[in-house]
Amino acid sequence: MITLKEQMLKGEAPTEETLKEYRENEYFFYYPPIFGNEMRIACNMEEYTRIVDAEDRRLYLYDTLTPLGDCDHSYDFSSTAGKLVEQIIEYNRMDRGLPVSEREPIRLYINSPGGDQTEGFSLVDTIKLSKTPVYTINTGQWSSMSFLIGITGHRRFSYSSATFLLHDGSSGAFGSVNKVQDRVKFEERYEQEIVKNHVLDHSNMTSSEYDALARVEYYMLPDDALRRGFIDEIVKDIDTIL
Repeated sequence: MITLKEQMLKGEAPTEETLKEYRENEYFFYYPPIFGNEMRIACNMEEYTRIVDAEDRRLYLYDTLTPLGDCDHSYDFSSTAGKLVEQIIEYNRMDRGLPVSEREPIRLYINSPGGDQTEGFSLVDTIKLSKTPVYTINTGQWSSMSFLIGITGHRRFSYSSATFLLHDGSSGAFGSVNKVQDRVKFEERYEQEIVKNHVLDHSNMTSSEYDALARVEYYMLPDDALRRGFIDEIVKDIDTIL
């Protein structure tokens, strides 16, 4: 009988028989990459299923954004911005030469409380640069860093009960007083030159409104986000986002 590993290596979907011995444990196993030649590792079958969805240009961010890690640290495939960056770049490579109007959009489903800013802005910049359209869908929450990612989509959708949170985030520094002061100055500059400009570029919010609201926990419902220009559509028909 063919083994699970053999099926993964051949790019075949696992069967009930080959999954049987794995149901009680989460083994590491190799799977053939969707793109390129490098072998990768999936932690379990749930992760493998999410990876396979990438063939249909459906990507998921359903966790806290954490620095690129591995299975030993329980970092989920869909929670690592680096993996999403990889795939968006690869879709653009595949579409090179095609007019934008002929490119199949990438759909990025997001339900995340936010997380690491450096990770997050690597994904923000990739979406901005992507010639292949990236549609972002709020299926639960866009909070903090995931809010900044979500509003970057070329078209932006939201479930009717989803939530949004814009705030100034969290930071920390340690070391000598001078080093801490240097870090604070950098954070202030980053907030004004990168974060603020990004929000203003992807909404109808004014500079003075941002200055007043970003210092508080500014929660929004979909109607608020639509009025502010953070999304383009509230989903009424699921076919819209498939």
